[in-house]
Amino acid sequence: MEEFLRTFVFILPGITAYFWIQAFGLTPSSRHTASEVTGIAALLWLPVSFFTLLVLNIWGVLVKIDILSVNQVWSMAELSQATSDIRYLALFLFVSFGISFLLCWVWSLWLYKFLKSGINKVRKAREIAPLSPSATVWEEFFVKIDSGGKKEDSVEKEAVYVVYQIDKPHEFVAGSMLNASSPLEDGKALVLSDTQRWVNAIKNEYDYKVKRSYVDMKSGMVVEEIDHKNPKDKTIPEDND
Repeated sequence: MEEFLRTFVFILPGITAYFWIQAFGLTPSSRHTASEVTGIAALLWLPVSFFTLLVLNIWGVLVKIDILSVNQVWSMAELSQATSDIRYLALFLFVSFGISFLLCWVWSLWLYKFLKSGINKVRKAREIAPLSPSATVWEEFFVKIDSGGKKEDSVEKEAVYVVYQIDKPHEFVAGSMLNASSPLEDGKALVLSDTQRWVNAIKNEYDYKVKRSYVDMKSGMVVEEIDHKNPKDKTIPEDND
């Protein structure tokens, strides 16, 4: 049991940080194997545990109530011994949960952008394309919110898509997107609303300009985002008798 608790302490903070990073949208382009996740968790454990121990050491100096007081820890041996105390273990896990959230928040908002900026400078010096702001093309097209215009408008952004096979452009489905799959899901899917209304409008009433297109090279599926706010009356070709 003691060995299990020690393993728990040395794994959980890193796993929690890995979860926060994914939840904040910094998703990898492919799934990690169990061994890769373990390695990432081990790397993330160090900064999370360092700041957690710093907070707990300050706690130990300031709080003198017996039931809440903890010993200061400055070595791995002392940490291993301290976590055998259920009070210290509970405090460690509770504080590490909050610390991991704050560290990943700072990383996602500022440090990651700073790191990517440095990487892109090197890539440009080598005359290769810079890294995209998003990890995957799917995320860039379907998940990322357009930051153009007012912030309150971007949150309520409505995207209307036309979906068809590349060799059957006239057999399509269209609708306003409600949900899109996560970049980490194996299968990719969209949830569209008002499909009958949009299909009827595109076929019989209006022409729409295509703003951008997503092409799945493997399946041959094409998804077009149309400028639904600027419809034009459908042009009916004249019969040449």
